[in-house]
Amino acid sequence: MLRILSIYLFSWLLLTSLSAQQGSALSLDDLLAIGLQGNQGIKIADRNLDAARASRQGSYSGLIPSVRASVNRDMDPKEIELAGGYRIKPKPYSSSMSVSQTLFDGATSWYNKRSGDNGVDRARAGFAKARNDALLNISQAYYRLLSALELLEVAEEAAALSRRQLELVEERYRLQAVRESDLLKARVNLGQREAAVYQNRSSVNDAATRLKLVIGVDPMGALEVQRDSVTIEAMPDKEVALRSMLTNNPDLQQQTLAAEGAWINAKAVRGVMLPSVGISYSGNALGPNLGDVFSMDSLTSNSATRLNISIPLFTGLRNSSNYRRARYAALAEDERLAATEMELKRQLENTYVNLEVLHSTYPINKEVLASAEADVRLAEEQYRLGAIAILDLLDAQVSLITARSSLVRTTYDIKISEAQLGALMGALTE
Repeated sequence: MLRILSIYLFSWLLLTSLSAQQGSALSLDDLLAIGLQGNQGIKIADRNLDAARASRQGSYSGLIPSVRASVNRDMDPKEIELAGGYRIKPKPYSSSMSVSQTLFDGATSWYNKRSGDNGVDRARAGFAKARNDALLNISQAYYRLLSALELLEVAEEAAALSRRQLELVEERYRLQAVRESDLLKARVNLGQREAAVYQNRSSVNDAATRLKLVIGVDPMGALEVQRDSVTIEAMPDKEVALRSMLTNNPDLQQQTLAAEGAWINAKAVRGVMLPSVGISYSGNALGPNLGDVFSMDSLTSNSATRLNISIPLFTGLRNSSNYRRARYAALAEDERLAATEMELKRQLENTYVNLEVLHSTYPINKEVLASAEADVRLAEEQYRLGAIAILDLLDAQVSLITARSSLVRTTYDIKISEAQLGALMGALTE
């Protein structure tokens, strides 16, 4: 209970700080901390882990003795008349105590205990998966917001460039140095750039709303994020990434434990088909007064110890049918495990190839941007001198806008792919 209260208190303090300090920008680490505290999937996984731990306690019942005790009172005692006129005074109070221990049950109790342990391990893997998914979703939403913000800046710079160009064309038109068609083209170009600004502002708002949702805060509230310089990480070795995925991926761990649990269940069901051996002790006591039945001497004077051997000779095929069903269920979980591993390998291969392509494209886009900036400067000067038409200048501007947008998209596509690769490898950290 104390842990739950501390989690909610910490979450409340974070959210209060977020609303009270709207002017302070949040880093990715801040967003991850807030998101992990407010994520419903993580909270559900934590409850499932608590439930699995509680269930595991019951799985030990077959390995420890069972003790029962009872006290009874006859509410309407009647004297018993024997032959010869003798009467026996009734003893309305009675007590009993029994202790029993299973010595062998085909290892069913042992496998039940292992099943409880497996359930806790699966719940832990489920918690790790929920956390891994939350970290990935927050990271992706953060980088998409940064991408949208930078694309908005590109669109605003393009609109400002078009305004300057329109002013130049208007001045030259007044001097009758250009035709009216050049003026119309410049105005159309400015209108298109301003429309692009509005579209990018909408994209920023959508990306910000999505980020608020994944960190669990009010989507209508204000949110400002830090725009730190983005560092492109070196790609890990492919074999290292594969080994890390096979060892640490939460989805694979969950399915591995599911297959293991299915086989444990099948072995527990098979144990029912084998003989069982148990030992028990029981004692009974009777007395006219309540205190008489609590005496250990009274209980032991009428006690018995029994060794029980039970052999299931025929159960209507129920046990064998249950075992076959459990075995086929375990085989199905093995197939799901193989399918999960193959699917994760496919995702790893696609993500790795995509990262390789993006890493190869990144320096090319930087060179293209530098070239496009130089081309625009040259085209603007040539247009002032009347050496080129306005369409050539507009083409150079479009190439510059495209180059800047491509570099922004490539940069954040790399960061998103890095997060996806980290999630596959089970290597995302707060």
